[in-house]
Amino acid sequence: MTKKSIDIDELLLEVGEFGKYQKCNLFLLGLALLFTASSTLAFVFTTGDMNYRCLIPECDSETEQTTPIYLPEWLNQTVPFQGNVPSKCLRYTKYNLTNHRCEGFNKSLSTECNEFVFVPNGEETIVSAFNIFCKNNKWKLTIVGTLNNIGQFISLPISGFLSDKYGRKNIIIIGNVLAATCGILRGLSVNYAMFLMLEFLDALFSGGVYSATFIMGLGLVGGKHRVFASSVLSGFYPVGEALVGLLFWYLREWRKFLIFMNLPGLGFALAYTIIPESVRWMIAAGKIDEAIHELKNIARINNKKLSDETLKMLEAYKNANDKEIEKIEASQSSISCPKSVAFKRAMGSRRILLRVFNCSYCWMVNTFVYYGLSMSAGSIVGNRYGNFILCSLVEIPALFLVIKILNTYGRRESQCVTLLLCSVLCFLLAVIPSHAVAINVSLYLIGKFAITVSFVILYMYTAEMFPTEIRHSLLGICSMFGRFGSMLAPQIPLLAIYFGERAPLIVFGGTAFLSGVLALLFPETFNKKMPDTVLEAENIGKT
Repeated sequence: MTKKSIDIDELLLEVGEFGKYQKCNLFLLGLALLFTASSTLAFVFTTGDMNYRCLIPECDSETEQTTPIYLPEWLNQTVPFQGNVPSKCLRYTKYNLTNHRCEGFNKSLSTECNEFVFVPNGEETIVSAFNIFCKNNKWKLTIVGTLNNIGQFISLPISGFLSDKYGRKNIIIIGNVLAATCGILRGLSVNYAMFLMLEFLDALFSGGVYSATFIMGLGLVGGKHRVFASSVLSGFYPVGEALVGLLFWYLREWRKFLIFMNLPGLGFALAYTIIPESVRWMIAAGKIDEAIHELKNIARINNKKLSDETLKMLEAYKNANDKEIEKIEASQSSISCPKSVAFKRAMGSRRILLRVFNCSYCWMVNTFVYYGLSMSAGSIVGNRYGNFILCSLVEIPALFLVIKILNTYGRRESQCVTLLLCSVLCFLLAVIPSHAVAINVSLYLIGKFAITVSFVILYMYTAEMFPTEIRHSLLGICSMFGRFGSMLAPQIPLLAIYFGERAPLIVFGGTAFLSGVLALLFPETFNKKMPDTVLEAENIGKT
């Protein structure tokens, strides 16, 4: 008996495809996804630029206030203004430098300053904590987000390998606890270098949690419930994003924000005895006894029963699997385990290899556009925090729409159309005047809506295209290349500074258009059995 004789979807039909067991565990896994939003997007607020202006000693020292006023009446005589906002880093020089009174400023000549006055009761970020002021130091803020994504980039293939070898559960729980610990310590950073190191480690530990959780969640349910399960799991992430924005809006102080946000993550250590291991992984890993125990547990909770015939079939599969492992171990080949055999077979398949390349580019574009739009939400006219929360919550109706789209039109065409729609909206935003506030905000939200739908489709689509035995490894590779996009996204503010505010939108639109066209090369997986072996994955899309 070979490995492919086990049909895990058939087993789920017997013990319950979407019963109480699946619903409870989807909720627990959703909490893990909710927490990953804090590791991914906290830097948007901790590295946010603050509102400040130059300190004018000649004038600010003359006031009776212990703390200088941010907008005194004489300010327009001493610093340049951009609209109604005073320049952050420039002040007018004086005609007579020996005159220390608040008069005699030369408005035709400006100079940089190194002391500042802040908006009262404004937010506190690492800008003031580590003296990261003015345009020349802007890269120190944007590099934090890039370093976060480098950590995730390194984490994804490693966590994918560890997840396929040691199980999804270990990656989810250990990753979240270690990430929470790094987040709390980051809030206690004493210098910029310490902050950067902990930002990197936080991302390194949490980078594989999302994909491990997603794969485990999809593996819990039968084929006809995968779209719904995918949407439910994905819905927890935007809620986590919104909570990140809400918490910083309330606290306005980066140290308290990081500590309070990460404390709940330590509670995942208690979930070790609650969250079960994936049955699909246990069967693929040859842990048949553990899989039988968990299948009986699923049947009990769902008020079902595992038949004697199924138990006999699993025992026969176990015996055949043990013999196959012994045969491989006795071989003189340099490959020493079934996972290595499967991975080599997949990489030797032209069909799967091209699929991995295309999927990796699609991941890169989705992460680039998704995180780029998320991080640029504060630039929309209006309340910065409200805009961020709104752009996060707009993802939730997008997730419900995914269910209808995928169950009606399938995966391939849906992936193509959503990327092309996002591309068109980005190009429109690049040419519409900024004073058309309502139109800009509406198109921005629809664009975020479209890329969210595309991203959710991509996660499930990737899981359906690759085999169970190396699914997380290949998803990890695609997601790893996707991190190139999220590494570039935090640098978008620099692109806007040097090439104009509309430049990022043009880049978003161009990359999304190309990926939308290439998506037509993917195989259609709608109503297809989730492949458990490399051969089954190769056969998807064949006529």
